[in-house]
Amino acid sequence: MTIHDYLKYFDDLIPPTESLFRLAPPDKLDWKPTESSFSVGQQMAHIAGALEVYGHGVASGAWGFISMRERFLMNRRAPSATTEEAVQALHTQYALFRNLVGILSEEEFNHGEVEAPQFGRKTLRWRVAMLAAEHHVTHKAELFMYLKMLGVKVHTGHLYRG
Repeated sequence: MTIHDYLKYFDDLIPPTESLFRLAPPDKLDWKPTESSFSVGQQMAHIAGALEVYGHGVASGAWGFISMRERFLMNRRAPSATTEEAVQALHTQYALFRNLVGILSEEEFNHGEVEAPQFGRKTLRWRVAMLAAEHHVTHKAELFMYLKMLGVKVHTGHLYRG
């Protein structure tokens, strides 16, 4: 896989994510399906903020945390965001992600390794980059289900086309 192909794929993930953010009812940003879940506002902030974390992680192995336990504890204190804050962060953090990953050479992207706490070891950079996409899609799907539970009229087109 080339960096160009990877980033083009990721480019296609961002517009539907913004569309889902815009469907979040402003009066439901504090709603969460369980006590231990992110709220709607936290979920949006996490989706956007994770792009910066993964950008640095993929590019250099600098995650801002050492273990997944540390990350999970950080997530419990995750800030919330309004829709407009989340949309702005999504675009800002994605631009940073794109820049950090986009400056890698094909050799670095496909054959280089970085420390990856998610895997518990050094891992090929392209695999960590794929995990970034999986992470994004997973949380986007969670937000989609949150919206369904709140009675927002969403369908699979919102997930994939915006």
